[in-house]
Amino acid sequence: MIYNALVADDEYIIRRGIIRFLNKYDTIQVVAEAEDGEMALDMAQKQRLDLLLVDINMPIMNGLQFIEQLRKIHPDAAVIVVTGYDSFEYARQAMQLGVREYILKPIMEDAFDVVMTKVLKDLDKLHHEQKYLQWAKSTLAGNRTMLINDFLGKWLAGRLSKEEIRDKMGFLSIHISEPFCMTLVSIEDCQMLDRKEHWDEELLFLAVENIVNEIYSSTGEIVSCRHYQNRLVVIADVLSEEAMAERNEKCAAAVARYLPAKITLLTGTGHAQNEIAEMYSSMSKKLNGLKGSTNAIRDVKMYIEQNFYKEELSLLSAAEYSCLSPQHLSRIFKKEMGITFVDYLTKVRIRKAKELFAREELKMYEIAEMVGYSNQHYFSTVFKRAAGMSPVEYRKQSREQDSGNL
Repeated sequence: MIYNALVADDEYIIRRGIIRFLNKYDTIQVVAEAEDGEMALDMAQKQRLDLLLVDINMPIMNGLQFIEQLRKIHPDAAVIVVTGYDSFEYARQAMQLGVREYILKPIMEDAFDVVMTKVLKDLDKLHHEQKYLQWAKSTLAGNRTMLINDFLGKWLAGRLSKEEIRDKMGFLSIHISEPFCMTLVSIEDCQMLDRKEHWDEELLFLAVENIVNEIYSSTGEIVSCRHYQNRLVVIADVLSEEAMAERNEKCAAAVARYLPAKITLLTGTGHAQNEIAEMYSSMSKKLNGLKGSTNAIRDVKMYIEQNFYKEELSLLSAAEYSCLSPQHLSRIFKKEMGITFVDYLTKVRIRKAKELFAREELKMYEIAEMVGYSNQHYFSTVFKRAAGMSPVEYRKQSREQDSGNL
């Protein structure tokens, strides 16, 4: 890193001496010199300056006045004041303006080098801090959508304290007005037809999200997130009932017109931010009622497919995911599927295990863990009950069949 330096002193000989000392440093480039504070300020306004050596006693605008104005232009620049013994009190005042060091006249090279070593060390540290700060800001900007999604998801689930919510909103620059409007958007069954090869569920959701966010943001500031599979949550400013209904109709019409899908929207209003989690839970139950049990079970089945490997997956976690009571989910699941939730989960895990048996490098305990069983013995018991043979026997039989087909 090359640091741009300015030397300001009304004595030509002093300026020349300082510049000669600075020229020894490979990382310093003297880009300007001035004989008074006004000239120095004009130069500072025209270019980037990292290091300034400034005489306290200069005509027209003295060093203290210059430094005070400089801080408005280059707040992080390193400033070294040059002063005589009779101006030492001025040097103390300069320290209050963020001056790093001071050098006494007459300037001795050894003393100058001691000061410069300290200042260059500080500049290097500041440069690296700014570099990593910029990297952090860039990373945050790139991941902001993901961070907002995670934050709102936890908030909607009621997992954050008031302090955590306040801190995260400040960190992510999120503003939610009071009162607020909450809209739940659910993607219904898709009519893929001949466009099936061009669309998958992820792409379809992103397309729906883009349409809804564009329409909603046209009427004010919004915050949105994907709370779980096929559901978008949008928090926006409150409008009149007619305007909110018109906005939802516009969203539904746009999705139906441009995408192979249809959406269901449910909107409600709240007075204060502390109502958000409770309001979401209540609206989710209403939305599930609008969608019907078939769609609710479809979402739960998808949830199982995506989380079967988690040992903690249970009826309770699936009920929380779908915003249904465990009792209600158990009842409608058995009615729709003809088997219990636990039996269905077991079927999925056994099916996934059978697929993994083809990978010869995997040991039996590894396969058990990969399908949600930390105990290999229990996995073997469950597998034998479901498949009619032990995992070892099934794997052996599969290999023999594969060999016979060669």
